[in-house]
Amino acid sequence: CSEILKKISNEPTKRDNFFKKIKLKDLLDETVKSFENISDKKINFYWNKNTEDLKINRSLEITYGLRNFIGNAVKYSRSIVNVNLQKEEENIKIKISDDGPGFSEDIIEILGEPYIRSTNSYFTNKSGLGLGTFIGKTLLSRKKAAVDFENCKKTEGAIVIIKWKVDQLEASS
Repeated sequence: CSEILKKISNEPTKRDNFFKKIKLKDLLDETVKSFENISDKKINFYWNKNTEDLKINRSLEITYGLRNFIGNAVKYSRSIVNVNLQKEEENIKIKISDDGPGFSEDIIEILGEPYIRSTNSYFTNKSGLGLGTFIGKTLLSRKKAAVDFENCKKTEGAIVIIKWKVDQLEASS
């Protein structure tokens, strides 16, 4: 024990490989719970059974990207955020949706670019320059993810879809 404690104190930033691997479902659950602790909004997390054993290396890029998009959904939602993890054949998809105002139509095509600003006064007063979205998308893209933005026709809220090929996610993390 003293040898392990000595090693930890001499190398505090070195992480044990045991803690580096994480189930993607658990990483999302951990992220959702962190927002539930600071928000009164209802955050639902769904997953299908075949995603339960999907393990990835915990990375700052994936963690930050997911936190950014879930955090934005919580910020802009009226009351509900849904996070849905699915595995379909060789694809992994995380869909984050909310019941907020959605994305402004004048910027939806360029979301993920830095320094953008909507001409819609509602969004101009409530949002920044898109840097968080730019950073989140860039970090996830570095881990081989495709990130798409949509508006939900049913709730009028925003939808962010993060997709990987299973083999690319496992190889890039």
